[in-house]
Amino acid sequence: MLNKLREFRALNAFVKKQSVGMQRKLMFYWVSMILVVFMAVILLLSIAGAFSWDDEQLHEVMELQLKNTQDNLESHLDHLTAQSLNLSKELSREIEGVLVKEGISMQEVNDDPKRLLKLQEVMYPLINATLQTANCNGAYAILDATTNTGLEIADHSRSGIHLRYSNLSASSPVTPTVVYFRGIPDIAWQKDLELHNRWNLEFDTDQIPGCRELMNATLSRPAERYFWSHRIDLKDTWESTMLLCVPIVGGNGTVYGVCGVEISALYFQFSYPTVEGQFGSAVTVLAPIQDNRLRLADGLVGSAKGTYLSGKETLTIHRGRYYNEYDTGTERYIGLHQAMPISNNETEDTVWAVVVLIHQDSYDAYTAGIQKTWIVAAMGLLLILLALSFFLSQRFVRPITESLKRFQQEEMLEQGISSGISEVDELAGFLNARARNQRLEQGELPPNIAELFDQFIERKGLLTEAERNILRYYIDGHEIAEIPELAFISMSTVRKHNRNIYEKLGVASRDELMLYIDLLRRCGRLEELF
Repeated sequence: MLNKLREFRALNAFVKKQSVGMQRKLMFYWVSMILVVFMAVILLLSIAGAFSWDDEQLHEVMELQLKNTQDNLESHLDHLTAQSLNLSKELSREIEGVLVKEGISMQEVNDDPKRLLKLQEVMYPLINATLQTANCNGAYAILDATTNTGLEIADHSRSGIHLRYSNLSASSPVTPTVVYFRGIPDIAWQKDLELHNRWNLEFDTDQIPGCRELMNATLSRPAERYFWSHRIDLKDTWESTMLLCVPIVGGNGTVYGVCGVEISALYFQFSYPTVEGQFGSAVTVLAPIQDNRLRLADGLVGSAKGTYLSGKETLTIHRGRYYNEYDTGTERYIGLHQAMPISNNETEDTVWAVVVLIHQDSYDAYTAGIQKTWIVAAMGLLLILLALSFFLSQRFVRPITESLKRFQQEEMLEQGISSGISEVDELAGFLNARARNQRLEQGELPPNIAELFDQFIERKGLLTEAERNILRYYIDGHEIAEIPELAFISMSTVRKHNRNIYEKLGVASRDELMLYIDLLRRCGRLEELF
């Protein structure tokens, strides 16, 4: 029994090296294990963010958001510019009508409240109509004249009208309530308008950078030069605003003053609310860029809901592959911006840009959620693969261990039981054949085998002399290709003799014939064939 076990081990090692079927099973097992290792590596890489496509997706979303915002803002500002240019043209015609009728120039209107009132009376309907039709929260016109040139502030105090909407709210950004912010109060009484609680008679042009330069310019038409002011604080109020400044140009090229519309910071917030998305709240910004810094204090910021923007920060721009980073020093935002010209022939070299911003924390929270999903999915898949590997390994090993037990009990050798594994069955056949060969070498033949040999030897008497010669060549170890030369006959004759030999001896092939010859030689009965 011990000898048989040693033989089994040696043969088992041989089969493992040579068997194709066993290799396939082992390969399948190892592939499953490699998949487990691969998924573990994917899990680690996922935690490290190597397989994150969120940045590219964010870029696409923000690029689309930026384009839509830019289109809306450009359309908005273009309409306001067109309406302000038309307002300038209409005011120029009305002002010139009054001046021609009175036979005076604009300089002669100074220190003349009655004539200033006349000019404002003809200006009011045009300013009010612009306010009612334009998408803004205020409209104004400033004349290059003042009520009292003797005052200390006369060099920067100018007469004009400024109408504004009050009671702005998110549900109704533009309400029909108009207040009189600047101008001669007689007009407010005539039109039954409420005076603003910070009403003043005249404008302080020092509060509007570039206004004086625009009045002193030599122009032939208003479209030659106009600009949006930086965001300014309205005097004596908590409000800040941007003013579109368009010159009022007379027929002879004289600039009578400046007119335009107003967009306040509050109005801009209501007009451009935050856009809620999967990455967080996107904020719209219109602001100048200087020295790679975005100056929010000089521009307008839409609704900043969900962020920490106050609208007064200066953001340092760090350009990236998919998006830019905008750093306040304490807070960090991500987004994209695009230059957008909003003025024409402005004296100050300012680059305005429309910007879409998302707080970095919002994006980090989103990516953390995605990363968590990745981890959970990878862990689930890892557990499934581990369970599958365990199941496959058990299924692979169990038949082998059962077969080993049967080998130990000699059931497979004695009863010819099939294990269901080709390699093990071949091994059992090999051992059985080897055992039979050993018995043959010892001269021991089973009764049925001995009977077959006796019948085979008896049938040799049916062979002719020529067929016996052919058989002898085979017994001597010659191949079929050698027979024609040895026997001095053709190959076709050899084949004919072969068919007769097979038929008379009762074998189906040369291999079976050689098997009988080999067994007879081992049993010492080969001489009986001669």
